[in-house]
Amino acid sequence: MQHFVNRFVLQPLIEASDPQERFKHAAVLIPLYQKNDQWWVILTQRSAHLRHHPSQISFPGGRFDLGDHNLEYTALRESNEEIDLPMDSAQVIGQMRPQMTVSGFNVTPFVATLATRPVLKANPDEVEQIIELPLAPLLNQDNYQSYRFKRNGLEQDVYFVKQQQHIIWGATAHILRNFAIHCQGF
Repeated sequence: MQHFVNRFVLQPLIEASDPQERFKHAAVLIPLYQKNDQWWVILTQRSAHLRHHPSQISFPGGRFDLGDHNLEYTALRESNEEIDLPMDSAQVIGQMRPQMTVSGFNVTPFVATLATRPVLKANPDEVEQIIELPLAPLLNQDNYQSYRFKRNGLEQDVYFVKQQQHIIWGATAHILRNFAIHCQGF
């Protein structure tokens, strides 16, 4: 466990209080736990009726609220609201670089370990289902594919990865791929 935790160097917390910024600040939690000597990651499938990214697979998280202390708090609060993850059960061990989304969000991922597999409950207003996947296949960069996407005159690579019956793509796949690249160096 300590070897895994040592892979992450905390960056200074990013403050997200400037309402004049072009992108809206958001944060997600990458919750990890061990089961049968294997690391697992918790994701969600967003509800179909949501305005942003309906039915997509994502990490628990959401938009920074003015009452939030910082983006780490946002990730923990949103995880609690979406999947009933107790805020004190996640030990944040690292912060990754922010990921810009095509919908105008600047998403900061926080990596957290959980002492045990938590009992979770999806908030039906936000989450269609909770998805728990083994982490090892997601850390294999060969499992990722990309396609060239053009939007508003800008071209970018959009990553996707298939795990079991789930297709993870967009910002979530990009964050997972960056996580895999980071972990490969250790």
